[in-house]
Amino acid sequence: MTRTPTHAQYDEALRQGILEEATRRLRDAVPEKLGLRPLAASQGTSTTAIYTMFGGKSGLLAAVAVEADRSLAATLRGALRHDSLETDMRSLCRAYRRWALENEGLYALVVGEPTRSPRTGPGSGDPRWREPLLEIVDALVDEGAFRSSDVHETATSIWASLHGVVSLELSAWRGSPSAEQYFETQLAAVLRSWAADGPTAASSTGTAG
Repeated sequence: MTRTPTHAQYDEALRQGILEEATRRLRDAVPEKLGLRPLAASQGTSTTAIYTMFGGKSGLLAAVAVEADRSLAATLRGALRHDSLETDMRSLCRAYRRWALENEGLYALVVGEPTRSPRTGPGSGDPRWREPLLEIVDALVDEGAFRSSDVHETATSIWASLHGVVSLELSAWRGSPSAEQYFETQLAAVLRSWAADGPTAASSTGTAG
């Protein structure tokens, strides 16, 4: 029979075990389905430990969101091969989609729930996973491949398109053989719309004339 740890035994190892198991369980499940009692039991403890170390379910979900944020950020950075900025941008966007499909529950937690989205630091409004996107958009604008614009605005517009098509795949197109092609079509369209010689820039020039 497993002995439930006392408060004095609520150490970092137990905290990490709870966090890792919660993260594992939330890969494919929505936050509402995370049961604290079975989670605690899997670590040989009680829900008291979760409330003591995380402040309850909301605190635990916030901690999981931080871990998910780090995981997505690392995945996006790992997709950058530095062959060219344009290639890196496409690789980053495709890595974003793959991570979302492989971590549906965590994706909803870190991207789909702003109240729980982690921040990079005090006063910052950007989670870590946005950093690689902001950096590559900034480099594309600096190189002249993207038309000059506010980097945050451009990155947010690109992300909104990605999030929209990925969310549709997770909800309506799950398992569809056409889902990847829908994503690629949307990706090509949004990158073309921000290209320095893209349709938006050409349209603006035509209007001015």
